Amino acid sequence: MPVQVSYIADEERLDMSFHGKLDLTLSQEVCDLCRQVPAGLRACIIDLTDVTQLFDSGIALIYKLHRRLTKLGAIVVILSDRPEIRRWIPTMALTPPRRRPLRLSRPGSASSPLGAGVPAA
Repeated sequence: MPVQVSYIADEERLDMSFHGKLDLTLSQEVCDLCRQVPAGLRACIIDLTDVTQLFDSGIALIYKLHRRLTKLGAIVVILSDRPEIRRWIPTMALTPPRRRPLRLSRPGSASSPLGAGVPAA
C-alpha cells in the first residue's frame, strides 16, 4: 500500500506515511483524503522517509494536501531524511507566497516605471 493513514482522535492528529513512488497514481487517494479530513484537525505528520521516487505530480499532491490542511488550521510537518526529496519539496514552496514590498521612486528618475527617460523637473 503506497499510503498508510492513521487518525489519532484524542490528539486530533493525522499521520500519513508514503511508500515507493510518489506520483500521479496516488492522486485519487490523496484527493479522497483531502475531502475526508475532519474539521477539528490540529496537526498532520506527512512521512516521506520511505519514498523511493518523487515526481512533479507527487510534489503537486503534497502541496495540495498541505494547502487543504493549513486552511483547516492544522500544523503540517513533513518528514524526509533524503536530501533529494528535501530539495524537491522546499519549505518555501509549501508556505504562502510573500508579496514583494512596493518600491517608491521619484517621478522622472530612471528607476521610476512611469517616468523612465523623462528628465526630472
